[in-house]
Amino acid sequence: MLLTGELPPELKLLAQVALTVWMVAVALLDHRTGRIPNAVTAPVMLGAGALRLIQGFQGEAVRFVLPVVWVLVFALWMLHFIGGGDAKFLMALYAVFPFMDFTGVLALVLLVITVPLLLWDLRGRSPGHVGESLRSRALTGQWLPTEAELQERGRRYAWTFAVPALVYVWVYWRGQ
Repeated sequence: MLLTGELPPELKLLAQVALTVWMVAVALLDHRTGRIPNAVTAPVMLGAGALRLIQGFQGEAVRFVLPVVWVLVFALWMLHFIGGGDAKFLMALYAVFPFMDFTGVLALVLLVITVPLLLWDLRGRSPGHVGESLRSRALTGQWLPTEAELQERGRRYAWTFAVPALVYVWVYWRGQ
């Protein structure tokens, strides 16, 4: 039952509490230190990833979802859209929840969180300044952020991934 079906209610509650503690710990570490150590993400990523791949070999579709998502997240890191800790955290979350409904919750809650954050970040800047910045990037062909820009202006936003995952764990997850 643990490999192919839903968890019994007692184990599901225990898993929800453990996942909550883990996600809050990751978000706090990122907020306080700007780092998410491998020791915090690797066991979850590798343990849950191995379990999901075993499930995939039993006929479930997760064997296709997990590697594709991991490659996409790795590409986001390589393109400097997200930091390494954020990438590891997302990969671990997808190892635990390689489901389309998780992706939907993640996308919706991230949209609700990040639009106000973007507007807050742009406050005080004139539309001309934003337009000039876009024009400059277009002229130089430098559309993607550089590693230096990520280091200089990057934010500690692991919590923005933890919030949708917490919503998913407590509202939508069936314990599978």
